[in-house]
Amino acid sequence: SLQPSVTVGIGGFSFNVWGTMDLSSVNEGDGLFIPENPDAPAGGNHNGLNGKFSEVDYTFSYAHSFEKVSIDVGTITYAFPQRAASLATTTELYLSTSLDTAPLAPSLTLYIDIDETNGSGGSTGVYFALAAGHSFAVDHPALTGVDLSFSLGFANSGFSEFFYGASDSGAHDVNFTVSFPFAAGDNWSFAPFVSFSGLVGPFKDYQFLDPRESYRGTAGLPSDSAATVWGGVSLSLAF
Repeated sequence: SLQPSVTVGIGGFSFNVWGTMDLSSVNEGDGLFIPENPDAPAGGNHNGLNGKFSEVDYTFSYAHSFEKVSIDVGTITYAFPQRAASLATTTELYLSTSLDTAPLAPSLTLYIDIDETNGSGGSTGVYFALAAGHSFAVDHPALTGVDLSFSLGFANSGFSEFFYGASDSGAHDVNFTVSFPFAAGDNWSFAPFVSFSGLVGPFKDYQFLDPRESYRGTAGLPSDSAATVWGGVSLSLAF
């Protein structure tokens, strides 16, 4: 995946646009098939979402730092350009607080959907994230440190109903990331990273399977794919 992001800010206010583009023929969209799909029209060059943005998010936020605590509040709108007929755009409110001077700089973030989950006939979708991290200093002219981060997410039944058609609630996912940020001039930086992500508890049984393997009949159980190790490189320009 290629995931560009642009943020414009003034004072404590900011606006961010983030998107993810598929770089392989794994996922499908509305009328966009992958070759493994037996229902794909004959004779077509089926590449699914390859080369297309599968999601674009718009975030309006306000952040303020006090002596020891930082507060961030805003809205996030999630749009799915190639799946608009099957996956509607939705909007949520979020509130985040972090203890910047405390060990591991813990943060708490609450996300409340105010759009599609309310219209689905179920309860309002709520997701809660507990996160922490630490940066280790290194003696290197370009490597600015080694960053470790951790997060644990919780979901309520409204979230579960909307995303999985289930009624479970509780711990939802766990994530670990280690990154190696490098300074590249006054404005540029880049950071290779490796992450572990996994669903936990009953949510492991709701893991979305690889569509290619599903069509082949070799996908196995959802829980077999509920954890993964992945990585990449982020490139940043700030001015």
